Amino acid sequence: MELFFLNSLLMLLVGGVVAYLLEPRYSRGAGLLGLLCLLGAVVWSMPTLFVEHAEFSLGLFKLVKGLSIDFAFRVSPLTSMLNFFVLLFGLCVLCYTLGYYRPGEGGGKFYACSLWAVAGASAALMTSNLLVFILAWEFVTVMLYLLMGLGGSAARKGAFKTFAMLGFSDVVLLLGIACLFMRHGASAADMTYLESAGRIYVSEWADIGIYLLLLVGALTKAAAFPLHTWLPTAAEESPVPTLALLPASLDKLLGIVLLLRISIGFFVLSTGLKVALMCIGGVTIIAGVMMALIQHRLQKLLAFHAISQVGYMVMGIGTGVPVGVVGGVFHMLNNAIYKNLLFLGGGAVRKRVGHVDLDYLGGLSRAMPFTFAGFLVGALAISGVPPLNGFVSKWLIYQGVIEGGGSLMPWLLAAAVLGSALTLASFIKAIHSIFLGQPSDYLEGGDVPEASAEMLFPIGVLAGLCVVLGLGAGVVVSVFLAPSIGQMGLVGASDMGEVLDMSYRTGLWGPLPAMVLIGVGLAAGLLFYGVGRVFRVRRVRSFMGGEVSPTASTRYSGTQFYKTIRDLPVIRALYSDAEEETWDIYRMVGLHGQSLTGWISGLHTGLLETYATWCVLGVGAVVAVLFLLM
Repeated sequence: MELFFLNSLLMLLVGGVVAYLLEPRYSRGAGLLGLLCLLGAVVWSMPTLFVEHAEFSLGLFKLVKGLSIDFAFRVSPLTSMLNFFVLLFGLCVLCYTLGYYRPGEGGGKFYACSLWAVAGASAALMTSNLLVFILAWEFVTVMLYLLMGLGGSAARKGAFKTFAMLGFSDVVLLLGIACLFMRHGASAADMTYLESAGRIYVSEWADIGIYLLLLVGALTKAAAFPLHTWLPTAAEESPVPTLALLPASLDKLLGIVLLLRISIGFFVLSTGLKVALMCIGGVTIIAGVMMALIQHRLQKLLAFHAISQVGYMVMGIGTGVPVGVVGGVFHMLNNAIYKNLLFLGGGAVRKRVGHVDLDYLGGLSRAMPFTFAGFLVGALAISGVPPLNGFVSKWLIYQGVIEGGGSLMPWLLAAAVLGSALTLASFIKAIHSIFLGQPSDYLEGGDVPEASAEMLFPIGVLAGLCVVLGLGAGVVVSVFLAPSIGQMGLVGASDMGEVLDMSYRTGLWGPLPAMVLIGVGLAAGLLFYGVGRVFRVRRVRSFMGGEVSPTASTRYSGTQFYKTIRDLPVIRALYSDAEEETWDIYRMVGLHGQSLTGWISGLHTGLLETYATWCVLGVGAVVAVLFLLM
């Protein structure tokens, strides 16, 4: 196992260096090299999928006296599966990028940074040492900042905000790890030990504080409410391949994996903390999807849906029951697949048309049928429509909420189900605005070609995965997810299997009957459609005031579907506050920080008497504190 992992990691790191050197003159060559490196890494990772458990170390490196880093790694069914998909996502995005970037557009830097980002995410997932995890975590954050910068000056605002929020949360995370070491010793760096014999019962305030510090890092990385505001800003102008690879895929995986480890593996949470996690999940679901409903730009709509989907993962893990936790982790993987697919599909439209403003699109289904088919699969999957993968993981989460939601169960379940319904509603708007309906003036008379083969291939692969993981969910859950989560101490591995088997037996998911019913429904719909086509319908242009009106003047954009919701009395004020970033933590800290620095600057009067007064007051405060502590 050591050989397979090392070859995969070295191939990505060295390949990134070579791709970076090739970029100035041979951008296409750098892309092909990156593609070959990721293909090789995917092949090298496949044998690890069949290993139940293995551990190895690359060496022990001393930092300071009493503290060293053990570059130890662990192969488990969960980590090997996630590592395989991380490499596969990188492969799909790099293949897509070959058709997205033209030579000289900065693609070489993208290839290099993408290889390094995938290598960092792979190391973070496979390591069993907390310090190595945080080093790889930080490395991925830096790569995200660099990749977002490829969007030019327009993307700098989002890149800076992202780096500031993630950087601050990482400082909080490091503080939590330092407190963990101080309270429980250097052995806390071994995640295998913590997840077995060293689990910490969160009963004292010190342990609660440590957990909350670690929680801030996990929720910010995953973009959960209220630490989510970096993602919509980043999505406005960042390159599409960057959004598909990191915020949509790798960042979500790392954030939720850390949440899983601290909530199930490291700590035994109290009922209050579990309820708090489920409530954060419920609020994230509704807040994200409500903001997505009113968006007019596709990238920002997808960003808010990425936030909303994180709520399901947090809610599932927060239930603390086997079915819910497995559902949350499975949804993490499913979300990475279909969110990647949706960003790539939207990017194909942006590449061919030049923008993704929903007000000025329409009728692209005939011009881009394969892109439309892939985007439609992703939209149905994220909305939880069977038999696709999003339905299975959401249904597991529903079962977990019913079992572990307590007195809040009806409200949490309502939030989860309503979130799915509103997700479908917002994607009906998006699909109508982009692919269906009447073309806008902007597109009339224009010839819009289908996306290139390099862009369509990963779209097809990801769409296929949505179907395969929906129909084969039982294999994924029983072989990869349940054993690993059972080893974290939630329940015994054998008990986990029994719990999940019981859930399936009670009608959790039956793919064959569902496929039959869906097939019957589709056949009936096609029959009615065919019958309707037999009868000739006379089409005439619309008349307004006795005059023939042009088609564009009577065009109804999909962005107007939910205008009435936006105009509701209470919701209107909330939408206004959200658009003005009134409750944005980043903005609030900036405003109060400027006020604080202005006040401190005002204290610097240049008068000796003022400085002497502050010195005397400071010494008096220190003496008073020392006196109280004696």
